[in-house]
Amino acid sequence: MKKPSLNPEIYYRIFEDFPGYLAILDEKGNILATNAFWQKEAMRKGLLVRPDCVGYNYINLCEKAEGEEREFAEKVKNGILLVIKKKIPFFSLTYKLTDDNSKALKKYLFLFFPLKGKPRVFVLLHQELPKGEVFLPLLETFEEEKRPSSPPSGWLSFLSAVLYPFLNLLQDKLEPELEKMRLEILNKIKEFEKETLSSLNPLAVLTTKEAQIALLVKEGKTSEEIAKLLNLGKDAVDFYRKKIREKLGLKGSEISLKDYLQDLFKFSSQD
Repeated sequence: MKKPSLNPEIYYRIFEDFPGYLAILDEKGNILATNAFWQKEAMRKGLLVRPDCVGYNYINLCEKAEGEEREFAEKVKNGILLVIKKKIPFFSLTYKLTDDNSKALKKYLFLFFPLKGKPRVFVLLHQELPKGEVFLPLLETFEEEKRPSSPPSGWLSFLSAVLYPFLNLLQDKLEPELEKMRLEILNKIKEFEKETLSSLNPLAVLTTKEAQIALLVKEGKTSEEIAKLLNLGKDAVDFYRKKIREKLGLKGSEISLKDYLQDLFKFSSQD
């Protein structure tokens, strides 16, 4: 089996530490490089000769899939071919499979998209998703999910610690259409993160200083009292109070900041 000539070092800087399956494919579907997670899982499953799978053709592997994976593999193969032939800019799919070890049904995300430049190469991502249902308007395949009253914290970790930094590292490596989509997804993640943090902690949207002042306002302290406690000028405290009102959506409102904060914490403690 001949190893392709593409040197994958520049791509390894992006993918090596990703906590899911990642591979670089050429226009024929040949695997040019895989990350450490891919190789570790391949060895765990008994693939000892070439755990990096370099030289294997992923499209051929999809055609050989059997059992529960067959339907998923057929969809993946067709999606990959559409991207390679430039019929669609990228392919994404969420699906459920039974885990080999735990025998539990788990949800996964599959992504396939091209990188900018020549030779033309493609990224294949296969990532387990957190438990729980959540609405994420960043990929079409998520639109069927229902928004829960309290977003699962596992999703926050996945988006903030996995997907967000991965998308950041793809900056300047995508064609214009995908780059625009990348920026939109990053903004969606920021919105989701802000919403989720707000539901977990009422002061999560505030800076440390703003949170300190908000807590003192909640306790009924005046600006003068807060200024003395925090060694600040009264004007500085008033400025912070104004910023707090803006971040909590109270700008232009006659609602008392103290009453609002007290109600906010009362509501939060009941969740």
